[in-house]
Amino acid sequence: MAAQLTLDNRAVNILNHIHAGVLYCKNDEHSTILYANDYFYQMIGYAKDEFAILFGNRFADLVVDDVSHILSTIDQKIAQGKDLDFEYRMRNKQGDVFWVHDTAKYEREYNCWYVTIMDITEMKSLEYERKRLEFYLDNMPNKIMICDRDTNIIYQNRHAQECPYLDRTAKSLHRLVGEHILGMEMEEIMERAAQGESVDYEVRFSERGAFVGHDRNSMIPMRDAEGEIINYMQVSQDLMAMSDGLTRLPTRTMFEAYYDSIVHSQPSKPLYLAIVDVDDFKKINDSCGHQAGDEVLRATSRRLTAALGPADYVCRFGGDEFLVLFVDQEQETVEEKCRYMINQSLIPMKTQGGKVAVSYSIGIAAGEHGESYEAILEQADKALYQVKNSGKGGVRLYEGICEGV
Repeated sequence: MAAQLTLDNRAVNILNHIHAGVLYCKNDEHSTILYANDYFYQMIGYAKDEFAILFGNRFADLVVDDVSHILSTIDQKIAQGKDLDFEYRMRNKQGDVFWVHDTAKYEREYNCWYVTIMDITEMKSLEYERKRLEFYLDNMPNKIMICDRDTNIIYQNRHAQECPYLDRTAKSLHRLVGEHILGMEMEEIMERAAQGESVDYEVRFSERGAFVGHDRNSMIPMRDAEGEIINYMQVSQDLMAMSDGLTRLPTRTMFEAYYDSIVHSQPSKPLYLAIVDVDDFKKINDSCGHQAGDEVLRATSRRLTAALGPADYVCRFGGDEFLVLFVDQEQETVEEKCRYMINQSLIPMKTQGGKVAVSYSIGIAAGEHGESYEAILEQADKALYQVKNSGKGGVRLYEGICEGV
């Protein structure tokens, strides 16, 4: 026999000022209400007497969802001495469906439940929108990360989480990509983003002299309803997927875009462009086979990659020619690196067709005062032409000195 709940005026006044539904219900299949505070009736939109007449105080009649799983666990919860804690949907008098969080404590003496329910519709709506947004982000082809002002990572979509060359233990974008940014610093990127600018930059990852990851990123400020910047989103486009299929190096189009970005963002830094040509490549193909030729090109790409500085760039220009952009380095350093490449070519390459002797010819041009890509490329090409006419296997700086090896 359930107890008839008797409350004094003070207790009723307290319960009616609580912004949650407070109920005392029978432990039956209807969760029949013996008492409910005013806030509960406000939630459901029925007056107390109206609800008693229409529903016989059966709380369960308002529930939209199938609560059979709740009913099936009640006896188990009672036996374990555990409280109930569930979320489900109800319908109010206006026909609107809303979510509630239900917690209940069992009173064994009278076989009743003390119940508290809270309207969590807004929270569930936000959760639904968040899940829907995550679904969209996970199905985008880009890697997407969101960070705070200190670059601490708040969110990563599926592509970012599963990326094989990104450090999954990194907790900040600074640690994750900071050392891999080309031609810029993370501090500069964040400073510009904090001013409301969307900043484009590239990151590159290599292992054992070969590129394993190359992305073009955009750091996008995220604003609240008042227009204040609250977070930043990094959207990454996979450049490896658009790279040269044989060498995995960037294409000449990507190279030109990077050159223009460096000239635009850092016009005072010295630039040197080198064209590296594999000498007598046709003879290698004819004598050793095209497969051996492909292996020579791949090995050349690894040799060039190994000589790159943090902001340098390399691409396969076409056929047996490669472009290398040296950024913020002295002329002497650039020539030393090119001579190093020449010396590396003296080491025979092992291919399936046997050992292959390879030599390189390199033409270099210096970019000054924001010189166009077309102009510096033409100068480097002229320097390369002079090397070829001088017997190959050397380095020449445009309007400079020919260094034979």
